Amino acid sequence: MLIYDKIFLEKKDVDIHNSYNELLNGLDWLRVTEARYEYFMSENEIEYSYGAGAGKRTYKSKPMNDVVVNIMDKLNEEFNTKFDICFLNRYDNEKMWLGWHADNSPEIDINHPIAVISFGAEREIWVKEMPYKGDIPPEGKYMHNNGSLFMMPAGYQKTHLHKIPKWYVPCGTRISLTYRKYNNLS
Repeated sequence: MLIYDKIFLEKKDVDIHNSYNELLNGLDWLRVTEARYEYFMSENEIEYSYGAGAGKRTYKSKPMNDVVVNIMDKLNEEFNTKFDICFLNRYDNEKMWLGWHADNSPEIDINHPIAVISFGAEREIWVKEMPYKGDIPPEGKYMHNNGSLFMMPAGYQKTHLHKIPKWYVPCGTRISLTYRKYNNLS
């Protein structure tokens, strides 16, 4: 079952404003495509691959900062999970996006939930069951607001795709923290 909590960070007493500013200004964001900025963190030095074929990219982890670790600890405690890595995406405006995909890289434990924490501007995440091709109904669209949690259950990446579409109105920067469990770390 999907979990969607619009005020997760507020309930956990996370300083949303300062955390957002630290992530926005304190990281050396990587711009691989025009679609977004990226950053990969782990407590251990590891690599993570995303995509396939000519579009495959491999990232070397950077150390986790206090904001990311603090939220990860709260998620692991609240949901009895074992998140140990975080992939961050930054969308500076409504034209930045992330296409349909499943978080199913071989390094990731797809039998573990995946949690997405949002900071900044509101943006939707769309979900669909594979191989659905039609319009996404309202119940397949979730608004990610500042401080929200969107958690996809264990096994969801085997049956569903998700994306962050381009937005239809001007908006500011959104940062997403996607927590996952890496195979063979813990």
